[in-house]
Amino acid sequence: MSLRKITSEAMARGMVARGVPVAWASTSAAAKPKSAQRTAAAAQTPKRTVFISQSNDVFANLALEDWLYRNWSFERRNVLLLWRNAPCVVIGRHQNPQVEANLSYLESAGVPLARRGSGGGAVYHDHGNLNCTFFTSRDRYNRHGNLELICRALNLDFGIQSHPNPRDDIIVDHDHKVSGSAAKLGRTTAYHHCTLLVNTDRQQLKLSLNGDKSIKSKATASLPAHVMNLSELKQDITVEQVLSSVGRSFLGQQQHLANGFTLVNPTDEWFQVGVPWPSAGLGELEGVLRSSGWVEGQTPRCSITRRVPIPQGLLPNASNTSLSVTVQAYHGLVEEVRMEEDGEKEGVAEILQDIGAGLRGAPYTPDTFNIIAGRLRFSPAFTHLPLPAAAPQPTPRRSAI
Repeated sequence: MSLRKITSEAMARGMVARGVPVAWASTSAAAKPKSAQRTAAAAQTPKRTVFISQSNDVFANLALEDWLYRNWSFERRNVLLLWRNAPCVVIGRHQNPQVEANLSYLESAGVPLARRGSGGGAVYHDHGNLNCTFFTSRDRYNRHGNLELICRALNLDFGIQSHPNPRDDIIVDHDHKVSGSAAKLGRTTAYHHCTLLVNTDRQQLKLSLNGDKSIKSKATASLPAHVMNLSELKQDITVEQVLSSVGRSFLGQQQHLANGFTLVNPTDEWFQVGVPWPSAGLGELEGVLRSSGWVEGQTPRCSITRRVPIPQGLLPNASNTSLSVTVQAYHGLVEEVRMEEDGEKEGVAEILQDIGAGLRGAPYTPDTFNIIAGRLRFSPAFTHLPLPAAAPQPTPRRSAI
């Protein structure tokens, strides 16, 4: 089916008009001859639609999710958005990327890091993972009900026994996690989204989420869990099959109120600046989500302590070749550099204060401590002293979604 045909069908159903959202129009009684036979409660039940994103770009899909949340009313229509991403890591709204992800590995592997608008923990996405976003009005928000819907679909279509746990994960095989959840609740609108591991590359998941746990922070921390793919329970299962199953389960609860599946393309052509709402178009939202000001710049305050090599002969104890230094960062920028050791090191402390003043406001990166070591070595007071080799840093360990 062509994009033009899909767009035309969406316009005909009142879903999208030239990429601009329109209010869900009620159908007249004359157009619904059976409406008089329905109870008042059924008449007020929102209709259901399944959107399937045609993009595999994490930033475009997160922008689509945010655009719908900002612009649409879900009083008369509940929407399930189903989407997949190329390999990426997505952290929660209040998380620290250094803690949650192996940034050096992501950079070398060309795997993007994104920050979403909801809370919760870090997740790894690839083409073997299905994402489900349930949009409702605030008063109809029902996270547990959504998870039960997915579990029923897995049981009915694939014979997979699963259940939600108290943390709103979906559990299979006694204690293995195949889905994690997060949500965003506004004044009138809410969404709940979750993952479904169908045949995700678990080795890449483990490598990508191998963050640095030595960083001290009040940021939301991901909780470790034993994970499993649905394909380990049913070998021939595919993401396409699960997508269809979950979508049918969502629509099948109220067939007479269902509008079926609609393919959507998350671009400005479809989702422009809201009218009459004064909000951003999808492209602008995507730009914000891609920006370092959002991905790194929303990081809560944290402290990172490392051993930094110092010039030989600087300290009274000749065996000391390194110094414990702490960098405090906020919103991804250096706030302070300080020494963590007492004793006859006042001169070093003063130099570190000067170095910290020069770095204040600079982006914090894993290379920040190398910069500090270099500036310490080339400080005018110590240029005549040799610098010892840096001690190797321990490799952090992590396995969770």
